[in-house]
Amino acid sequence: MKSILPIVLVLAGLVFAYLAITTFQDSTANVSFLGIDLSASDESGQLTAGLYGIVALVCLGLGVRTFSKRS
Repeated sequence: MKSILPIVLVLAGLVFAYLAITTFQDSTANVSFLGIDLSASDESGQLTAGLYGIVALVCLGLGVRTFSKRS
């Protein structure tokens, strides 16, 4: 029962990492129009993706640290 917490933290970290990647990809776009390459980015989407990335790293770090302490 005590090993449930590290597993939940690692899974939450993986979910947040997936959210960070997909949010970042959705917030940037490249378009080619008449031979001109245009790029657009959503700054708030990139900020959200960054925050998801930080939460993912924290969850993964805590999950691994908690798991190694219990073993």
